Amino acid sequence: MKLKYTLIFLLLVILNTFSQEKSEVLFTINNEPYYTQEFLNVYAKNSNLIKDSKANSIENYLKLFVDYKLKVKQAKELKLDTLQKFKNELSEYKSKLILPYLKDEKVTEKLLNEAYERLQKEVEVSHILIMLKPNYSSVDTLQAFNKLIEARNLILAGNDFSEIAKKYSQDRSVHQNNGKIGYFTALQMVYPFENVAYSTPVSQVSMPFKTKFGYHILKVHNIRKSRGEVEAAHIMIKNNNANAKQKIDSIYNQLIQNKADFESVAKQVSEDRASAVNGGKLAKFGTGQMIEDFADVAFSLTKEGGISKPFQTQFGWHIVKLLKKYPLESFESIGLQLRQQVENDERSILIEKSVINKLQKDYKIDINKSALYQFETDDWRNNSNSFQQLLLSINGLEIYQQQFIKYLKKNSYTNINSAFNNFKDQELLNYYKNNIETSNKEFATIFNEFKDGLLLFDLLEKTVWEKSKDSVGLANFYKINKVKKYNNQHFETIKGVIIADYQNYLEQNWVNALRKKYKVSFNNSEKKRVLKSNTN
Repeated sequence: MKLKYTLIFLLLVILNTFSQEKSEVLFTINNEPYYTQEFLNVYAKNSNLIKDSKANSIENYLKLFVDYKLKVKQAKELKLDTLQKFKNELSEYKSKLILPYLKDEKVTEKLLNEAYERLQKEVEVSHILIMLKPNYSSVDTLQAFNKLIEARNLILAGNDFSEIAKKYSQDRSVHQNNGKIGYFTALQMVYPFENVAYSTPVSQVSMPFKTKFGYHILKVHNIRKSRGEVEAAHIMIKNNNANAKQKIDSIYNQLIQNKADFESVAKQVSEDRASAVNGGKLAKFGTGQMIEDFADVAFSLTKEGGISKPFQTQFGWHIVKLLKKYPLESFESIGLQLRQQVENDERSILIEKSVINKLQKDYKIDINKSALYQFETDDWRNNSNSFQQLLLSINGLEIYQQQFIKYLKKNSYTNINSAFNNFKDQELLNYYKNNIETSNKEFATIFNEFKDGLLLFDLLEKTVWEKSKDSVGLANFYKINKVKKYNNQHFETIKGVIIADYQNYLEQNWVNALRKKYKVSFNNSEKKRVLKSNTN
């Protein structure tokens, strides 16, 4: 599929345009008009892509443009655009093309800058979590909030955070870490958690806040400058080894006395077999991606090739060798990666919400409040047949209660009003997607170009490429041109060239047939003006 799309875009490179404003008619094909401005936009955009001066001439370009329109016209006449295969491919392309139009670039840029600014710092926190059931009620929310307020007041009164965490937190890891998460940086936690962590002063405890996991409070212990990433290797002896400390000390002494090579020793004796096969080398890591006591030692090494003294973690005894340090890269270097991360985490909700807010201002939206209230008073689950009212309209598009019931059955929700708001937002986006070809000129132009290109691809496949595979036709073409065109060269030695020439031959015959089949009429005064004013 990717190859096919690439070929389509190559077909369109000569004819790609971002504006098709109507102007003077330049020519007609069977009385269907084609306009000067569309052609000039195409020529201005793409003439520099063709290096050959003759091919680059506007007169030659106009011929190519007419040929292209003839091919597309035949494809439509053959109803290739009604085939299900074509419709499926076009729908798949549209779903990809529409993605940038569902984003607010200003909001995206703001979030990108915020993320990069936060990446320059690392925040050390502890937290307490009260979980919420999937279909939690307002009562559940209030109980969670009040419980966290109670815990927070105890901490503010001087009680140790870790002790209160062990008593109140429903985070399963609390009995191992006493609520301490440690250091992390931007894009490593869910966005609401990150927001509170980066906005709470050091030594302060936040007010309760909600994430998809439930309600939290957190305490910020410290904020430090980003340490970037580090590449390291290690040798490990597991804790369950009776002579672990003695063995790691012996290895360390051999290394510092240059009696052994780190990589060789790691391969032979390290009990972390996943890294041992690579001489102890670990994947590059940053804060929050490796257990903290191990990471601290790795980052504390300053000289590449330097090794640490033996130290212990929950996994065993280690010696770490620093391979390389990687400071945080510039915004320009990681901008694309950062954009992908921002658009794929919870920040994307803010981007989408900004688009929805614009649509709410642009569209005429009517809500039938009595139809919505019926969901509060009647049993929609067991008596859905009584729900037949118009619920919502968007620019005259009518949406009924039954559609909302289908939405409720597929999605978890806390109450009817919040579910309806989400449903309304979804319907707004659906309306926008379904009508974007009439509301957005840029999208319509690009989409219609691809549609024509896809049609042309399918027709070229049948008319030229498939026919060029005919061995008899190819052999006859070679036989006719063997002496004059190919200087008696053997077929197999220049087969690729022959096939390409044969395809060009078939395509030219096809174009000649189209010019006989359809009547091309130029507006001669307009053509003369265009050629004269744009002569190279």
